[in-house]
Amino acid sequence: MEEKVYFQAEYVFREAAETLFLEEKAKLKVLLSHAEIHHVGSTAIPGSLTKGDVDIQVIVNQEDFNSAKEILVKYYDINSGSVSDDTFISFKDDNRNPPLGIQLTVRNSSLDIFWKITDVLRENENLRQQYNQIKREFNGESMEKYREAKARFFINLMKTKAYKNK
Repeated sequence: MEEKVYFQAEYVFREAAETLFLEEKAKLKVLLSHAEIHHVGSTAIPGSLTKGDVDIQVIVNQEDFNSAKEILVKYYDINSGSVSDDTFISFKDDNRNPPLGIQLTVRNSSLDIFWKITDVLRENENLRQQYNQIKREFNGESMEKYREAKARFFINLMKTKAYKNK
């Protein structure tokens, strides 16, 4: 059966999302003291529409990636539905409320983009409204088709001056 996607206003999840982020950030700082940790995604962007899950980007240097991955796999499930290589792996904990996603990325690698996209959407009302419009169009529709539209939007966002200046 095809997975459907549903969105709500970010403020509905704000308190729970911020609490979960702060708890996980403290835990991650103990586990990976050298890592840079960012609350990313729509629950980190006031005024956005969101699925309600909390995403955290953990950034490490290339030489620390494998050891960070070995540590995180003890605490989180690998998100097998996501890409994985020697600079990126995604973890999840669907038992948290809200659900939690962690993206482990190598600093300055091709997928070290989540914090930049989040910052641009936080700072740019026009782009945030364009992204919200995509979510409105796909609310209750196919998750796969939403992800395709989202990917196209992000490709265009990454061509903007606002993104390139990050």
